[in-house]
Amino acid sequence: MHSWRLLIHDPLPPPMALAIDEAIALRCADDGGQPTLRFYQWDRPAISIGRFQPIEAAVRWADCRSANIPVLRRITGGRAVWHHRELTYSLVTPLPSPLFSSSLLETVALIGCALADGLRPLGLPAHASPAPLPDSAPRRPRRMDTHRSAHCFAEPAWYEVSVDGKKVIGSAQRRWRDRFLQQGSILLRHDAHAVARWLPVDPNDLQAATGLNDVLPKPVEADRLAELLTRHVASTWKIELQPGSLTVEESALAEELAREKYEHVAWTRRGEAPSRVRP
Repeated sequence: MHSWRLLIHDPLPPPMALAIDEAIALRCADDGGQPTLRFYQWDRPAISIGRFQPIEAAVRWADCRSANIPVLRRITGGRAVWHHRELTYSLVTPLPSPLFSSSLLETVALIGCALADGLRPLGLPAHASPAPLPDSAPRRPRRMDTHRSAHCFAEPAWYEVSVDGKKVIGSAQRRWRDRFLQQGSILLRHDAHAVARWLPVDPNDLQAATGLNDVLPKPVEADRLAELLTRHVASTWKIELQPGSLTVEESALAEELAREKYEHVAWTRRGEAPSRVRP
C-alpha cells in the first residue's frame, strides 16, 4: 500500500492558501517527495482566477479593488472561483505514479470519480460527467459546450462533479514533466448574489451550480466533509493517508511565494512573477 501525506489546514489568508499548494508542488519535484492530499479553507471571501484568464474578463476588477476583495491568479488553469463557504482541496503527486497515468484525461477522470463517489454517503446523487470517451476521441479535457463564461461553476468540464445536473465541484490542473498539481473548490453554499456582484457573468450561468448544503436536508461541516472524502479516497485508491505537516523547506518557500508573488498586483493582473520567484 502506497503512503501519501494528508494535510488539513485551518482557514488561511488567500495568498498563503495558494502559495502552499505551489510550494508543495515545487518541492515535490525537487525532493522526489511523496504525494500529498490537502484540504483547506480561506479566512475571508476571495476570488481566484485561472492562470491564463485576462483579468478584465475574469472579474469586476475595479469593484473588487474598491471593496478590498482579494483577487489572486492561480498557477492552475480554469476560470474564476468565488471562495467562500467552501472546502478547497489540492492534490500533488510526482510522475510517473503507480496510480496516475501520463494522460491528463485519465487523471482528471480518476480524481473526479473518486470525489463524486465520496459524496454519495451523504445521500447525494453525485456524478462525474460525461461518460468515458471512445479511444478515437481526443484525449484531453474540454468544456462540454462552446459557451465560455468567466465563472468556473457556469458549466462542468469533463469529469467535474455535479448533483442533479448542477455543478458542485470545480477543478483545474497544472502539469509539469515530472509532477502535477490539481486544485478544486467544493461548494458548501452557492452564493449567486456574490458571484454576480464580483464576476461579469450571465444571469443564466448562476443557475448552473449549487452547494452541498443547498440540497442536503442536514448541512455538512467542512471538517466532516474532509473526513468523508479522505476515507473514501484512501479506500478506493488503496493508499495510506498519513496526517502530516509542511516541511521546513515547504514552509519557507510558501512564505516567499505568498509575499513575493501572490500578494503582488503584477502577478494577479498580468501573470508576471518577480524573477527571483519561480513562475
